[in-house]
Amino acid sequence: MAERDRAPVSLFNRDGSTLYPTLLTRGPWDHGFLHGGAVCAAVGWALESAQPDPALMLSRLTVEIRSMVPLVPLQAVATVLKGGQRTKVVEALLVHDDRPLVRAVSQWVRYDPAALATGREAKSVAAISRPERANDPGARLDLNYPRPGFNCDAVELRPIRGNTEDEGPGLVWVRLRHPVVAGEATSPALALMAMADLGVAVGWQRSPRGAAFINPDLTLQVNRPMQGEWVLMASRVHASAAGVGFCETVLSDDAGLFGRVLQSQVEAPEELSIAGIT
Repeated sequence: MAERDRAPVSLFNRDGSTLYPTLLTRGPWDHGFLHGGAVCAAVGWALESAQPDPALMLSRLTVEIRSMVPLVPLQAVATVLKGGQRTKVVEALLVHDDRPLVRAVSQWVRYDPAALATGREAKSVAAISRPERANDPGARLDLNYPRPGFNCDAVELRPIRGNTEDEGPGLVWVRLRHPVVAGEATSPALALMAMADLGVAVGWQRSPRGAAFINPDLTLQVNRPMQGEWVLMASRVHASAAGVGFCETVLSDDAGLFGRVLQSQVEAPEELSIAGIT
């Protein structure tokens, strides 16, 4: 079997700081560009690589998407803006042809893993059981999802209420099916960064004027590391008549609530659409 005919087993291949996107990174807006989850995974890999201290955990991630990211080799570079034993700030850029397409800033803080191991952390919500059957977004023939692609193949979705194809709010269990980088272990923090953008898919709604929303940014905030590989996303859009909104996602795992994602929403141009949705 030729290399080009093999099904991809990771989101990216890597040579140094250059990431080579596989077909699993493709998004639904344009099949030649990365899904927002793959974008967050790429900058997340760079951030985590620059911050190898196991005593620090990711507490905040802010990603600014300046331009759609094409399916081409990308430079993922990170810089420690503030070092320290209790907190550290790391910035990452995703660059193509010397042009920064994405900027991310992250906060890493010292935490007490022993408290998590003994169960002394507060459980804000009871765990909700996962359905046995996964949802297949690609089964909808009226939707122009790429196969393979991020929505259908990079993640597994088990909906409880709503799904990623119908307007929200929604409540969906999600897990990452593949490593972010070939041959490298994907930490829970990196998996969470890769999944965080899916909040807008779980809770998506049209604007009050009937247009599709797109999100140019994402802010993830957590108070402890994710437990296990599954995250429960409770997502909904809050929009105004001005054509601007935000999507709010509450994050839980089997141990309870642990974080939130906020994503700005702006109306998409008419030429940018997902077949069957706009």
